[in-house]
Amino acid sequence: MAAGHTPLSAGSTAPSTGAAAPSTGTTVPSTGSTAASTGSTAASTGSTAPSRGPHPSGSGATPPAPSRAELIERFLELQPRMRRWFTRATPDDLHAQMGAITVQQMHTLHAIARRGGVTMGELAGCLDAASLSSATQMSDRLVKLGLVERLSDPADRRLVRVVMSQRGRDLLHRREAAWREGVGRLLEALTDEECATLVRLLERAAGPPPTDETTAWEPTPRP
Repeated sequence: MAAGHTPLSAGSTAPSTGAAAPSTGTTVPSTGSTAASTGSTAASTGSTAPSRGPHPSGSGATPPAPSRAELIERFLELQPRMRRWFTRATPDDLHAQMGAITVQQMHTLHAIARRGGVTMGELAGCLDAASLSSATQMSDRLVKLGLVERLSDPADRRLVRVVMSQRGRDLLHRREAAWREGVGRLLEALTDEECATLVRLLERAAGPPPTDETTAWEPTPRP
């Protein structure tokens, strides 16, 4: 009878083995949850994709073009920096002389120098003066500074012509030489091609040469 119980004992093992199968099956949902977890990771990874692109403020972004108003401000900010180059190239004694002369007086000197001499009526026209008395007052100031002289017109003794004095000619020539040196130093950082482009653009912006004698440049005579 003991031997007869052996099949039952062996058979009893079968239920135990079968019970293990459900346990094995329960791991499937766990594996699926891992897949879901992996999927959520993929979704999380995908959500970071947009941040890999170039940021608008990053080095790869193209800066916006400056507005016309901004360019004008930048141009105006350059004026004092450019004037410093001219100041550095101006000798101290010439700088002191220039300090005593107004812009209008300098324009008047250029007008007289280019014409070789003017009458009071011609000077009034060059200065757009309201009257002959305004031109006379201007010439009086320049005579006191020693920059011009009054001479009688050989063709008509009744006319008085205002001409440059030697001191006035020397002042204009030295001023021009200082400005040339200052411009030369200012443009040292540019190539000849860049200088040509700069001059061409400035000529285009400034328009045709003025006909007003007071704004014309008095060039130094070449040897």
